[in-house]
Amino acid sequence: MNIDDENEIKKEFQLERIIFFSDAVFAIIITIMVLDVKLPDVVQAGETASKSAFIRILPKLIAYVISFFAVGNIWMKHLRIFSFLKDYDMKLVGINLLFLFSVSLFPFALSFVFSSSHVIHYTWGVYTYMGIIYFTVFTQSLLVGYLVKNKDTLCIKTPEIDSVLRWKIRRLNLFLLPIFILTVICISYFGLSPYVIFGVLIIYIALIRRTKRKYYPKEDRFTIASTYNRLKGTKHPAQKKGEQIA
Repeated sequence: MNIDDENEIKKEFQLERIIFFSDAVFAIIITIMVLDVKLPDVVQAGETASKSAFIRILPKLIAYVISFFAVGNIWMKHLRIFSFLKDYDMKLVGINLLFLFSVSLFPFALSFVFSSSHVIHYTWGVYTYMGIIYFTVFTQSLLVGYLVKNKDTLCIKTPEIDSVLRWKIRRLNLFLLPIFILTVICISYFGLSPYVIFGVLIIYIALIRRTKRKYYPKEDRFTIASTYNRLKGTKHPAQKKGEQIA
C-alpha cells in the first residue's frame, strides 16, 4: 500500500468520524428531550387521578412530538447535505460544530414547556423557542453555502448540489433570518404588538415560496394529490405483464 492509498483511507476514516459524531449528537438530543416527559407518581391514587395527570402532561407530550419531528427533519437535511461530501477541512468542521451547537439548544427551548405549562404563553418564551429554530436554520444555511462555494474540492456530484440542496432558497436565510431575529428583539424590547411578528413571518414565507417557484418550478411537492398520482401510475409487475400479453 503506497502513501496515497494510506492518506485516502485516513481521509475517509476522519470523514466518517465527523458524520458519526453528528449523528450521535442528534440521537443524544432526542433522548434528552424525552426524559422529562413522564407521569407523576400517581399509580396508587386511582384511575381518575392517573387520567388527570395524563391530561396535565399532554401539552408537554405534544411539544415533545413537535420538537422530535423538527429535529428529525433537520437531521434528514443534514444527511442529505453530507451525502455530497468526499473530503473535509477544518473550516467545515467548525461550521458543522456551530450547527450542532444550535441543534443542542432544542432541549433548552423545550424546557420552557416542561418547567410549566404556562411559561410558553409568555412572549419571551415563544420568541426564545422560535429564535433557536431560526438560529438552527441559519447555521444549516451556512453549512450548505460553504459546501456550494467549495464543491469542486469537497463534494461529489457537483452539478447537482445547487439544485438538490436548493441553495438559491437557502442563501436567502443568510440575510432574512438575521433581520427576522432583530425584528423579534425590537418588538420584545419596545413592547410592540406580538402580531407584528406574524406579519414579518408571512412576508418571509411569501419570499421563500416565490423564490422556490422561480428557480425550482418543476420540483415535486409532497401533497395528497401528488401521492395519489404516483400510486396510480405505479403498477404491479404482473399487471404490466398481463397488459403486454393482451
